[in-house]
Amino acid sequence: MWIFDGGIQVPFSVMRFLMPAVKSTSGTLARRSARWRRIVLLAVCFLLPTAYCLLLSLPLHAARGLYEVREVKPNVFVWIANDVRDFQGDPQFNRAGTSGFIITSEGVVVVDTTNSPFHARELLYEIRQRTELPVRYIINTSADGDRMLGNEVFVDQQATLLATSRARAEMRQYQRELAGRLADDFQLPVRMRGIHPALPTQTFEGKMVLRLGGQEIKLESWLGPGPLTAQAVVYVPGAKVLFLGALYENGFVPRVGKKDVQRWIEILRQVETWDVEVCVPRRGPPGSKQDVTNFRRFLEWLVQEVANRLQAGKSVDEVKGELLSLPNFPRGGRDLAPAAVEAVYEQLAGAPQALPVSGKSAEH
Repeated sequence: MWIFDGGIQVPFSVMRFLMPAVKSTSGTLARRSARWRRIVLLAVCFLLPTAYCLLLSLPLHAARGLYEVREVKPNVFVWIANDVRDFQGDPQFNRAGTSGFIITSEGVVVVDTTNSPFHARELLYEIRQRTELPVRYIINTSADGDRMLGNEVFVDQQATLLATSRARAEMRQYQRELAGRLADDFQLPVRMRGIHPALPTQTFEGKMVLRLGGQEIKLESWLGPGPLTAQAVVYVPGAKVLFLGALYENGFVPRVGKKDVQRWIEILRQVETWDVEVCVPRRGPPGSKQDVTNFRRFLEWLVQEVANRLQAGKSVDEVKGELLSLPNFPRGGRDLAPAAVEAVYEQLAGAPQALPVSGKSAEH
């Protein structure tokens, strides 16, 4: 054990080594040995408390390294979280999503508020490092918790919260389900303490254009049946930046859930025709249009590989066992891969007429 006022204790064996060894030596050798041991002891006394204080300060500095902010184009910023799972907040959305903000001469537009008010305050802090202009609009690209659980921070800023009407309906459903989960899970109230999901105050369908401080910001959703109706993208044509939200993952396994993967692939093909230079994902760093193409090819590969095995009569567990051993899955969020495979399997099994032709998988 270590013994110092700062809470550090020194093992007895070390103290014994540091004290003069008068019984084992004599004369000049003993005096020199004792002198050097005292010097070492004094050095330890001064250096260890200093090192201890430095160690205590490390978490404060490390916390700043859990995310970064990039200015991808003039006045267009992206907030990127490290792949760290949070112990506070909803465990269903325990990874902070990528968010962003656009600064204009009349105010700020925020795209997605990540997965908790704690991270949203980090986002607001970064905004305030760059401007004191008011936050005018918050855009939630979907109803997923990692897109909107930080909304409440910007309610205090008196910002208008925007989303598709389908997304707002899904957020209401999330609130109802959350109430039941809080009653059934004794740990969840502790994790969700201080978190109050805030719903959009304004909705849109199809397309909408915001004009603020000379900047044009376009919002677009995909109409039609299914969960993709709730998804929206945010396009800044002047900067050629596209926030794709949950439609694009850069280096992470996607959350498939109930999203129609075939329709998802079609939407990404449309996006690839747009005049875009920077594409902002749900998770991970900003990418290029080529990175979006690579992600679309991954989805195609996943669909084809699952279809091949489904047509061969394999069970969902067999398909997961085979596919998860392959290196094609992105490195980020590998724990989400089983759910992704299972979701695609269930979609294809439920609509055999939509199965792609069995054969060679798509390139990835």
